[in-house]
Amino acid sequence: MGKGDYLRPKWLFGSFLQSSPFMMNSLISNHLLAALITPMMSLPAFADFEKGIAAYQANNLSLAYKEFRASADEGHADSQFNVALMFEKGIGVEKDEKQAVVWYEKSALKGNAPAQFNLGVLYENGRGTAVNFPKANEWYRKAAVQGDALAIGNLGMLYLRGDGVKANPVAGVALLLMSVTLDPSPENNAKKNISGSRGLTPAIVGEAQTLSSEMSSAKNLLAPLDTYLKKGEAKAAEDKKPE
Repeated sequence: MGKGDYLRPKWLFGSFLQSSPFMMNSLISNHLLAALITPMMSLPAFADFEKGIAAYQANNLSLAYKEFRASADEGHADSQFNVALMFEKGIGVEKDEKQAVVWYEKSALKGNAPAQFNLGVLYENGRGTAVNFPKANEWYRKAAVQGDALAIGNLGMLYLRGDGVKANPVAGVALLLMSVTLDPSPENNAKKNISGSRGLTPAIVGEAQTLSSEMSSAKNLLAPLDTYLKKGEAKAAEDKKPE
């Protein structure tokens, strides 16, 4: 199963726009999420952000970039996300995935879950940066604890493939099941990725279902996962000890 079978970047331009996901390699660019406006944001930054939305609606993409960039320079996380996205896709500015990584990280460090997810996508695929599975894992986890269904699913794929983590089919399937629970829409490929995974025995699926249930009821959905993984590591270490 290739990376492109699941990874999907996200779009964020304004609160009045409808949300819809798109596959990473499809070149369809219409994932528009609600804007998150924080009380600490400066009025000039907010004004530039709104001007960027208006310019984008008017299809004046170069002006949209200019306005979003002005707001991003003021530290507005959603504008930083939009600047990153425009660099990633070459919208209103020359395509530059290295700059996309820079701006996604600025937004991600402020806790923007879509930016954290997209940054994980770029690190996993080596776009704008070298392939770095541990970094992808780190950013998917940050987005996952905020309930980002796609980040949870992509994290599951890392465990199924053993990319940057020790392969663990139970953990992988549990995360994919959690992703399906949070986002059962047809655009979410988590269910398809489970059915397309080889070597899943009834025992693995049953254990994964139990773990997924524990994750669903936990305040921090990754806490049961980490506990499960630590128990597995402890058991493996114990089994290696000479009798």
